[in-house]
Amino acid sequence: MFLDFMFTGEVFVQVRHFCHIVMIAVGLWALVPLASAQQKYAHVNSNEIKFITVDGKQSEVLVRSWQSKKQFGSLMIVGPSDTDADANGLASYLRTQINTRGWASISLTPAKGLYRPNYATKPEDINKAGSEQITLSTNKSIPKYTSEQLLELRNFQQAALSEAINQLGSTVSLFPGASILVAIDDSAGMITNLLYDKKIPTPDVFVVVNPYREFEYLIDPQSQRKSIAEQLVTMSLPILDIQSSDAHPISITEAPTRLNYNQVKPARYYRQYQMSLDFSNQSGWEEALDQIEGFSRTVIGR
Repeated sequence: MFLDFMFTGEVFVQVRHFCHIVMIAVGLWALVPLASAQQKYAHVNSNEIKFITVDGKQSEVLVRSWQSKKQFGSLMIVGPSDTDADANGLASYLRTQINTRGWASISLTPAKGLYRPNYATKPEDINKAGSEQITLSTNKSIPKYTSEQLLELRNFQQAALSEAINQLGSTVSLFPGASILVAIDDSAGMITNLLYDKKIPTPDVFVVVNPYREFEYLIDPQSQRKSIAEQLVTMSLPILDIQSSDAHPISITEAPTRLNYNQVKPARYYRQYQMSLDFSNQSGWEEALDQIEGFSRTVIGR
């Protein structure tokens, strides 16, 4: 009996020791996303890095408060797909410069693009997995994806964006006032559709920058969305449509159509601004910021 007690005691100690190790391991594992984010955003103040869960995975959101006596509201930014929450160029510039003009900034991690790593791989191609899945050289032809694959990707992207934006209501409420939603490049095409389908909250001002949908024409006609121009014209909210000369060719080609459809609206509800500069340098970013601020303050009467 005494031996049995000793054996049981030893087992208890071992179990307790094992549980302690597991608890430490779980704690360390929970810190992995934070450490990874801090490394990726080493240039960002740690108190600006927030997390939400999208598709079961943690996703970063960068939040910067007002840095001005003026407090007009918040500016939510969604950069091009396959970038991060502090994407180089216009997205990062808006995130860090709008604050001194009276707006808090909330920057989302955009949806994954066409060449996302977890895209389906044929069994015979497993040995070639990882070969040019993420990027595509400009001198190479576009891969021939099926309508079903593109539709699956579209649903994946829009579900991720919808899930992310719908989690940010409490963050937006920290900054009372008008809400501006800025969407750039292909993300602008996705966000337009989400607003059209009423899948996300309607902002006070919607800004599209060089909007386009690159592969829509390859999707089965019955599953194709209305064009960006057709969707924008149905929206009864103020829209600023910014177009630069260095945009995606589809966006440049469709700009006159967007203007044609929407010029029936009062100036307060639709304005297309053709950039005098492009987005290859800070002067272009500042021009866009001036237009966003000016249009938004006109809309809210401040």
